[in-house]
Amino acid sequence: MAQQERRADHGPEALYALRHSTAHVMAGAVLELFPEAKFGFGPPVVDGFYYDFDLPRPLLPDDLGRIEERMRAMVRRDAPFEHRDMSVPAALRFFRERGQDYKVDQIEKLDETVADGAVSIYEHGGFVDLCRGPHVPTTGAIGAFKLLSVAGAYWRGDEKNRQLQRVYGTVWPSQPDLDAYLERLKEIERRDHRRLGKDLELFDIDEELGSGLVLWLPNLAIVRQELETWWRRVHQERGYTLVYTPHIGHERMYQRSGHLEKFAENMYGPLLLDEAAHGGSSSDGGAPRSSFWIKPMNCPGHIKVYQARGRSYRELPLRIGELGTVYRYERGGSLHGMLRVRGFTQDDSHIFCTWQQAQSEIAGVYDLVTEFLRVFGYRDAVVYLSTRPEKRLGTDQAWDQAEGALRSALEARGVDYRIDEGGGTFYAPKIDFKVRDAIGREWQGPTIQVDMQLPERFDVTYVSQHGQRERAVMIHRVLFGSLERFVGGLIEHYAGNFPLWLAWDQVALIPVRESARAYAEEVAALLRGKGIRVALDPEPGDLRAKVRDAQARRPNYILVVGDKEAAARQLSVRKRGAGGAPAPPGGPSPRPPEERGVALDDFVARVVLERDTKALPHDFDPGTPPDLPPLEAAGA
Repeated sequence: MAQQERRADHGPEALYALRHSTAHVMAGAVLELFPEAKFGFGPPVVDGFYYDFDLPRPLLPDDLGRIEERMRAMVRRDAPFEHRDMSVPAALRFFRERGQDYKVDQIEKLDETVADGAVSIYEHGGFVDLCRGPHVPTTGAIGAFKLLSVAGAYWRGDEKNRQLQRVYGTVWPSQPDLDAYLERLKEIERRDHRRLGKDLELFDIDEELGSGLVLWLPNLAIVRQELETWWRRVHQERGYTLVYTPHIGHERMYQRSGHLEKFAENMYGPLLLDEAAHGGSSSDGGAPRSSFWIKPMNCPGHIKVYQARGRSYRELPLRIGELGTVYRYERGGSLHGMLRVRGFTQDDSHIFCTWQQAQSEIAGVYDLVTEFLRVFGYRDAVVYLSTRPEKRLGTDQAWDQAEGALRSALEARGVDYRIDEGGGTFYAPKIDFKVRDAIGREWQGPTIQVDMQLPERFDVTYVSQHGQRERAVMIHRVLFGSLERFVGGLIEHYAGNFPLWLAWDQVALIPVRESARAYAEEVAALLRGKGIRVALDPEPGDLRAKVRDAQARRPNYILVVGDKEAAARQLSVRKRGAGGAPAPPGGPSPRPPEERGVALDDFVARVVLERDTKALPHDFDPGTPPDLPPLEAAGA
């Protein structure tokens, strides 16, 4: 059953109004402190609000406290939020007289679409802004708030425009709610993948190499290798054919696909390259030059794999998969660690099938997605049917058919889903999975699309049992999506404490003294023979310092062996986090004590089983701490 709802960045209606009203109060306070301030957009967002300002000087940390003082004074006034409509000419005159250039720009762009030639205005305590509401009745209804940070933001998100100062804040119905949220922010900061990436030597973004381009350092490269190996095995077991496609393609392919028509602003190119194979010569006597573009998506390449020869209905469904690296332009201001990059590897798969097979294939992908999310400890998936955007390819009839196929597959399985109006890609509607991480944030998960456009544009057909050429259906799906984004999210999901099957150091092995080194080397060889990654401490030294150094690398187990353990062929086993402080209320279970006298063979069997079952680590808690309100979404 589909549910129509407010878009995810708005939040529940009551919180939306509360945050919207607090944003207005903040803008009024800024205008009091800086009478020459010009203000832009100020919407509610996930967990709070922001407002963009053009100010005579950069804001300082102390300025946030001064703004908050003015805001509290306005809350105490209990001033009403008053609504009225203003004609477009009057509104233009009103904001021009006050030097509010950005409001004038908003009105001029709204002029052709506003009803009856009027715009909506809200006022409180003398502050007036363009606004459609809703708001709380008076400023006295505003709850506990705090201003959080200042960032740069280009007007209308266009780097060609002036950069404004964006002030972020949060507001909650009560002080306990605000306090809990601020505690959650501390936990988010502790888990920040950029911070952990540096501390654990996971990845780097080198400005000389280029912003938005990720260097996978050796530790995280192991995580990626394990993920890719598992991905390939899972897909081969499910009948997928794995392929490789080039990183660049001729412009005629991207003209045919529609990318140059609808997606060119996100593509890199053109590259002028020789094409001697087609004969002829250029004006300088060399080969003629053609335009190539760097690959933004894997879809056209997979179609070319399908079309490498004629296809019969007997070959369908044909499932093609690739871990293909693509490149898309992102504005510099939107880049964010591994979560928003310019080059990334996408686990694209395309299923070519008949309409009779489409529903069962979508169901099979749905089952695979469910298993995929379980392996990584993601929970409470919310399913969205994302429908046609305003800027799209194809006819309404084709979109009706594609959306209908996805809707039918969901409803046949009894899936509760929500409608995301206009949330589809320019070429296909899709099923989106949004998942909650360990601290309750929502992340974009796997997607399933029925692409009606590219099969038509590329004339993708098969020969039916009646000997006729018929149009193939193309189902496009991803599990990881971008590997960079997925792994960046995993770092935060696990707080850097990866499950054993993914960990770079699965076992750290420390001999107490040199007389136990031969036994330690034997243990290391036995574990490595079972495919377990072991970091054997290379030289003698203070045991406590060595344990501390090993803990910093986050191995799943630290083994300490001395002469006693060597004689008994036993181990002293410390799980990650053992011996530390108790877990916080609502957090993971208390850290286990050190285990002594563990038989070597028993430990080997234990870690092999933990790896092979892909068990979640003992220090991972997939539940939201009960004393904190859930976050509405993950910022990225």
